[in-house]
Amino acid sequence: MITTSLNAHEKISKSDLRIELRGRLDSLNAQIILFQAQSADENFINDLEEFRIIITRLQACEACEKVFDEKIILWGLNENEIHERSHNPKKFFNKGHLLLNYKMGREASEINFLRTLTRETEICACRAFNDDDKYKIIHVLNRLSSALYILIYKYIPKDFNLDVEKIFHA
Repeated sequence: MITTSLNAHEKISKSDLRIELRGRLDSLNAQIILFQAQSADENFINDLEEFRIIITRLQACEACEKVFDEKIILWGLNENEIHERSHNPKKFFNKGHLLLNYKMGREASEINFLRTLTRETEICACRAFNDDDKYKIIHVLNRLSSALYILIYKYIPKDFNLDVEKIFHA
């Protein structure tokens, strides 16, 4: 068995799901940095940086086996506000749930890509911790994917009007 260090005192298999989780968190952080480096939009860069800081703190908590006990606040919104906006976009953004496609633009597409990476990381965390939200990682990742979903609304073009309701009323 090929092993690696989980911490200073414990070695585990390289195929352990906790190692996969660490890799996914690293990949998510790296992708955020790449999108920031490729952008000239300071607002976009700053919005992603707020998100990236939470990912970095989450990585530190997982590596040190500590509970993530910080309140999540992104772009001036707390966890409850993030949750409410992600479930009721029509109320807050005057657009229903979006049918995402290339017409939403580069920034919104990149945010959506980060959202999907965050969801994949959340699923990995569920497997790694057997659905036991040991360090609150699963809950935090769930909220972060919701936060990215609502951030998409900030960056879609004003005339982007493809929402799920259009399918049912066509």
